[in-house]
Formats: sequence, C-alpha cells, structure tokens
Amino acid sequence: MEVQSKRLDQEPWEPGGQEKEESEDGEPAPAYLSQATELITQALRNEKAGAYAAALQGYRDGVHILLQGVSGDPSPARREGVKKKAAEYLRRAETLHGQLP
Repeated sequence: MEVQSKRLDQEPWEPGGQEKEESEDGEPAPAYLSQATELITQALRNEKAGAYAAALQGYRDGVHILLQGVSGDPSPARREGVKKKAAEYLRRAETLHGQLP
C-alpha cells in the first residue's frame, strides 16, 4: 500500500502565519503547541517512511492535543491558525485510516 502526499516535506506549524512560536506580546508559544508539533513532526516522518499506522496515531494524538489546547489560547490569530492546521492533519489521518488494511 502506498499513500502519496504532496506535502510530506511541509513544516508542521505556521499558525496565524507566524514564523516564530511567540505570541503577539512576545511571550513563548503555549506548551500545547510544542507537544503537538513533536507528535505531528514524527507523524510526517513516519508517513514518509511508510509507517502508516504509526503516522495515523501521531496525527490523532497531535490533533487531540491541539483541540484541547486551542480553547485556552489567548491569541485569536494563533487559535485560527491552529484550528486550520488541526483540520488539515485530521484530514490526513482520515486519508491514512481509509487506506490501511
């Protein structure tokens, strides 16, 4: 089975169009972003390596952390960016799930 993605080399995070993980007031980004970034980055690597079951779990875990953390995020721009990324990774997880045996 082969799952193709045009964006396997993408950066996991660019919430709100920000390049650095800092809030609008210069504070570090919330911890949930770092946790989710690690999981989703590994999921991207797993998907690229053909470890689709591990990638699926990584996407699920990363999206779960995003959805739990985003509600308490004080930055409206980051909340919007995180919601978009969570939806994107959820779609990737659904695609992988549909192609697993």
